[in-house]
Amino acid sequence: MTDRYQGIQVSDYVENACGILIVSKRVKEVFERVSRGPVEYLPLAIYNHKKRLASADHFIVNPIGTVDCLNLEASDIKYFKGKVVQVRNPVLDPAKLEHAPHLFRMREHSYSYLISEVMIQELRTLTPRPTNFLLDPLEHVPSTSSKTPPVA
Repeated sequence: MTDRYQGIQVSDYVENACGILIVSKRVKEVFERVSRGPVEYLPLAIYNHKKRLASADHFIVNPIGTVDCLNLEASDIKYFKGKVVQVRNPVLDPAKLEHAPHLFRMREHSYSYLISEVMIQELRTLTPRPTNFLLDPLEHVPSTSSKTPPVA
């Protein structure tokens, strides 16, 4: 939405410097329908570079709380004085995900948003497909110290 890049379309996912999850109304409706966890949806107006309303149909999505989902042994985690300061390569523990919502934040890195395969499949049913999403698959490795055995 600048003179260099013409057009007035706002994508379904709006990237931003604050790391906030901002999505279109149609993506938000999928999140509401599928997610099993507590999520806050805040309406948001987006204005273009000329201070004209570009979208009144976007939302800030805030999954409430975090989920303990990592295999701490298999993940590449940097600690300082016993506290997590960086998760370089998160590896999920399938046993810990058994009751996880379809949209959540991980406990050790609450700035990351995770969505389940179920959520991805629901998003793929939208026509046209959601724009500006980049999804990175995460490895799943059962933890040797998990209290709950992995489901076969």
